[in-house]
Parts: sequence; structure tokens; C-alpha cells
Amino acid sequence: MNKIELKLDKSKKYVVACSFGPDSMALLSLAYENGYQISVAHVNYRKRDVSLYEQQELERYCKERKIDFYVLDLLGEKHSGNFQEWAREKRYKFFKEVVEKEQAYAVLVAHQQDDVIETYLMQKNRGNIVKNPGISENIELFGVKIIRPLLAYSKAELKEFDDENHIPYSIDQSNLTDAYSRNKIRHHIVEKMSEGERRKIVEKISSQKEVDVELKTIWSKQEFLSLTYEATVKLLDHYMNKTKIHTDVSKKFFNEIQKAFRSKTNVAFELTDGLRLELDYGDVYLVNRTRLKDYLYRFEGQFKNEIFDIDFEGGAEDRNISKTESKFIVRNIPNNSKVIIKYYSQPINRLFIDWKVPHYLRKVWPGIYDEKGQLLYVPRYRKNFVDNHKSKFVFITKYFTEF
Repeated sequence: MNKIELKLDKSKKYVVACSFGPDSMALLSLAYENGYQISVAHVNYRKRDVSLYEQQELERYCKERKIDFYVLDLLGEKHSGNFQEWAREKRYKFFKEVVEKEQAYAVLVAHQQDDVIETYLMQKNRGNIVKNPGISENIELFGVKIIRPLLAYSKAELKEFDDENHIPYSIDQSNLTDAYSRNKIRHHIVEKMSEGERRKIVEKISSQKEVDVELKTIWSKQEFLSLTYEATVKLLDHYMNKTKIHTDVSKKFFNEIQKAFRSKTNVAFELTDGLRLELDYGDVYLVNRTRLKDYLYRFEGQFKNEIFDIDFEGGAEDRNISKTESKFIVRNIPNNSKVIIKYYSQPINRLFIDWKVPHYLRKVWPGIYDEKGQLLYVPRYRKNFVDNHKSKFVFITKYFTEF
């Protein structure tokens, strides 16, 4: 058997994602025996009779070697929709917590060559084109670096390594059935491949080049519509991975987006819990939904953070705010609000329509209030609007399209 090596930086600390299966136990043993700084993160889904035994055995293994051990026990947790999606989200959010606590550089995940081939064949069967065919060695999920250092080794090689070195592990019996489409591909195709066939398909995966696309979050409608399927997949994949586990973009979904954007003025697609693709008044936005939250800040004279840069130190009479006002509140404006403009009460929603404010910004558009809660001022929106007031009020809208 070829020697299995981890090519990692020993000056950095890592969290090993370990299920107590043969792949992850091989990874854990290799990381420990080669002197890497590690801790272990384990998720117990309580889906199998042996799950508690696996947790206890893994904890024992770590305790004997003085490896910090973290567990997420999902006993009694309920889920809706697709279990695999729910489980992945739970798992990676937990990994992020452990990374932050341990001040680690990345999470090590034990995906191996069989996983690469299986994923590639599934993508091919669905007719999907993705940014990187198969599985990427390095990726970022939920703001955490993920490294998969075993992609060059087969499942059989890792199991042989465990057996030769007397490393304990447990086999997930559900993986032995054809209950999932991945299992069917695994048992009926991948496991029956010869070494030559495996090498050929791995070379084919490696030879496929990425398409070139600018990774930006604001596009003109025509720019976006001119993107090929492959370029759109790469773009959306990049930002989906910033917010959630990657979801494949099918050719059918791509065609739905194209059709909607060609025929409508305003339309949105929810891609993940944290990402929305939105067409509004001729522009396309990739919106960071996690930032579309209510806010309220109090200030006197000046105020600055990641969203605002305000200076009313010399007064704000040029914005029809009286000199007597010195303490202010800046907050997002409720939908049913009204503001007095030239002695007339104007509904905020009407102003948003007249100004052609993108829909995502309407949820967070700011107003200046006095301490009693009276709306004093609403900044005007215009695309490429130049503010010539002497007082300063900058609303940094790109904050909501950054990831």
C-alpha cells in the first residue's frame, strides 16, 4: 500500500471532524501520529443504535491521547425537510463554534477518492456543471476553512491503513444498503472499478478547467443574462459556499432564472438561507440575507460604523433638521411610516417606488429620528446619486451585498 501522507502546516492548529468511521479515524490517527496540533469534533445524530457507543469509543481514544474532544449530541432534535441538508448545516455550524473556541486554522474532513468519484458521477447523472467537478480539496463553508487532505487515497487504502495499525473504527451499516442514490453508485459502479478505471476518471476530473467569471455581487441585467450556464454556476456556487453547504445549480434552474429575468422587472430567487438572487430595476443583486436586520443607533453630532458615516456636528439644517436637535436616532424605517416633505405627509412606500429603491434596501433604508421617535429625515435614493449637502450622511449599501 502507498504511504499515506498529510501535507499540512504544523505551525497551525486544526479541528478534525471525526465520525468514528474508518476514513475519519485514519485521518485522526495520521494527524495525531505526525504531531499536528489537533482537537476533535464529533456529531451524534442519534439515528443508529450504535451511535452512543461510537461517541464513547471516540472520546476514549481522544482521552488516552490527551486530544481535546467536542461533541454535538442531537438527541431529541427535530428537523423538517431533507435530513441530509439539515444534518450538514448542523454539522458545519458546530464545526465553526469549535474552530472559534480552539482558535484553529481549519477543519480537516476525511473525504477520500471514492467520494470524489461518486460525487462527480452524481453531478454528471443530473446534468449539473459545478465550479469544481467532484470534491474540492479546500473550500470555505459558514465562514470556516475546510481542508480535505485524503482525496488522493481510496476508501480501501484508508481501511487497510486502519487495520494494519490497529486503529479502532465502526462501520455505518446504512452505507451498506442501496437506500440512497449515492450508495447505489458506490456499490454498483465505484467499488467495481479497476485501478486503471479509477485513475482514468480521476484524471478526467482533474483536467476539467474552471470557467472565468468576475466574482462580484452587483450586475446589470444584460451583463448577468449574458453569462453562460457554466459561469453562472461558478458565480452562484462561490457565494452559496459563503453561506451554506454547496447546492448544485441544475440546467433547469438556470433556465428558470434566465426566463424570469428576461420577462420581469422585479423577481427574486432564494438560493440559501443566507443568499438571495434579486432582479430590481435593471440590476441583479446577490444579497446577503443575514445582514437584512432591524437596527437602531443613537448618536450626537457624529457617528460611524460599517453601515453609516454621519457628521451633523455643524448642524443639519440643510436636511431640514432644526438647530435645536442635537441627539438623534438612526434606524431602518418601518413600512407603514410617513415623512413630512414640503409640509405634505408622504408615505415611505410611495417614496421608495418613486425613487426606485431596490426591494432588499427597502427593508433596511435608514431614517433620522429625534429622541421622541419623530421621523425627521429620509435620505434620497438615486442610482449614482451625488450628495451635495454640507452635512454628511453616507449609507453604505454595499454592506448588504458583501459576504
